[in-house]
Amino acid sequence: MFVARAIDGIAGGVERMVTTVMNALCTRGHCVDLMTWDRKGATSFYPLAPEVSWHKLDLGDPFVTASYAVKFKRAGAIRNLLRRRKPEAIVCFQDGPFVAIRGYTIGLGIPVFAAERNAPTRFDHASAAIGPRVTYNVMRLAERVLIQCESYRALYPTFLQDRIVTIPNPVFPTEHRGRPDLPNAAGRFRILSIGRLSYQKNPAVLIEAFSTITARFPKWDLVFVGEGERRSELEKLVSDKGLAGRVSMPGTIHSVSDWYAASHLFCLPSLWEGFPNAMAEAMAHGLPCVGFAECAGVRDLIVNGENGLLAQGNDDPRALSEALETMMANAKKRRQLGEKAVESVSPYSPDEIFSLWEQTLKEGARS
Repeated sequence: MFVARAIDGIAGGVERMVTTVMNALCTRGHCVDLMTWDRKGATSFYPLAPEVSWHKLDLGDPFVTASYAVKFKRAGAIRNLLRRRKPEAIVCFQDGPFVAIRGYTIGLGIPVFAAERNAPTRFDHASAAIGPRVTYNVMRLAERVLIQCESYRALYPTFLQDRIVTIPNPVFPTEHRGRPDLPNAAGRFRILSIGRLSYQKNPAVLIEAFSTITARFPKWDLVFVGEGERRSELEKLVSDKGLAGRVSMPGTIHSVSDWYAASHLFCLPSLWEGFPNAMAEAMAHGLPCVGFAECAGVRDLIVNGENGLLAQGNDDPRALSEALETMMANAKKRRQLGEKAVESVSPYSPDEIFSLWEQTLKEGARS
């Protein structure tokens, strides 16, 4: 059984990965359940295999801290569901659902896995409902703690490190490849950024950086694919910088492969990541990438000067503009780094990643 807080219409990395892993396990012959806090009418943005049994608790708002009364009702509903379904293992995506489920399953004898989707450095940038001390101590009760990049292991307390298993996200190969060295039919070039318009993804710093170099690169545009709570303030920033004709935000798009293939440079200006799916996909499409050297996840995928460039520090528009300018000014470099980018994501073969999931869950269920 997989557990996520909510997936109703959400086009995020967590929601995409939970559906991707469940679908793959169904294909491999496993019986898979999904439990979320969603309302009864919830639908998945990403395709969900018909074999997956989706249990929607429909008790309280998934995005509002529940009252004790709601938590009590959830506890009873969840324990009844688990007694009926008898899962051999439970996988909780993100620490909030893990802490809740670990409490709700006391005494049931079901191994519970904590599938963390962010680097521990997130606690350096944003407040959390459950702080690192509580989170890490509750993770002592996890069968395994699943992380996405091996470098994160050392960031966890030593008492957790022997419980950690590294499982990166799968990166699917694509036949669509970008031509980062050649302009499009209109003679223009595009910087592409894909992700939620949110604090974590930090699109504002990219707009700031781009605004300082637009005069030197009149044939370049910037496109943000994604939606989020910061759209209105970002639109105001674009207007204030006089970039209305150079920066666009088309919103959430179901199929983004054509956008990768029609772009020339990818930039992810996040403060922190887990496993940056959009950047990995950009690399699979042959795009060189730019991000911050102090952004966990980004620095795990970008090998500076080989498949992209790392701007010094984090959240620094000047450093980011310098890295972007270096790439925008050199078509040959973009092509060479784009070719290396394709090679750099080859270790994330979906078949191998799904086998690792399968092996880890089987071992945990038997222990």
